[in-house]
Amino acid sequence: MSARRRNTSVRIVELEPPAVRTALSGQEDSEHAMPLDEFVAEALALIEAQPDAEEIQVERVKFLRYGEARGDYDQVVATLDGAAPHER
Repeated sequence: MSARRRNTSVRIVELEPPAVRTALSGQEDSEHAMPLDEFVAEALALIEAQPDAEEIQVERVKFLRYGEARGDYDQVVATLDGAAPHER
């Protein structure tokens, strides 16, 4: 279903971030999280390249996002849990 509504200029675009190095999520020092400047640069480049996109995914989020479709979601989550120092 399209995120666009008729008779309005409002448009919704879903931005799916991976773990990003920010204080907001408590991961500002995590080597496993994506540096904020890299995330912003990639996300903006995708938005510019795909102006009609309804969903924006940087490359690093696809590992988790499509785990269920690939059939390895449990393994993906276990891998991420084992690599995340804030979870220990």
